[in-house]
Amino acid sequence: MLPEIEKRLIKHFIKPKPGEYVPIAFIEITDETVAWSPKLNKSVYITPGMVDAGELKRMRKVHVLKVLNQLSGNVSTIELNDEEKDQFEDVYKEYLEKGGQILFGRRKAGRKTESFFELSGLKDRKKQFEVKGMLLSERFEGD
Repeated sequence: MLPEIEKRLIKHFIKPKPGEYVPIAFIEITDETVAWSPKLNKSVYITPGMVDAGELKRMRKVHVLKVLNQLSGNVSTIELNDEEKDQFEDVYKEYLEKGGQILFGRRKAGRKTESFFELSGLKDRKKQFEVKGMLLSERFEGD
């Protein structure tokens, strides 16, 4: 059993605390509509033909980033606003040019918590992680 501090870093929706980083590998990004369901007491993705769509509150558009969480080896989801998506795209472009490791973190910005991404170079030992080596195709063969 993993310690509680590590569980939130490997779940489907990653929630690192400020100062913690999760190494990720990009899979895809999509645009989705999300709303609060009082009936289910959680946020849900709205799909065409959804029966209870009239009961949903606080509808909003989000960018859904699907990544390979390299701490767990599983696919994780990160919801981003427009600014966070732009920042991810800048870091991803730099990653494609220079290589390294993309790290996902979160920080407090006033009352909100915002997602951010950093590129860890090969010499940046402070944020180096030991990750399991595997091909993405190997991960999906088991599903």
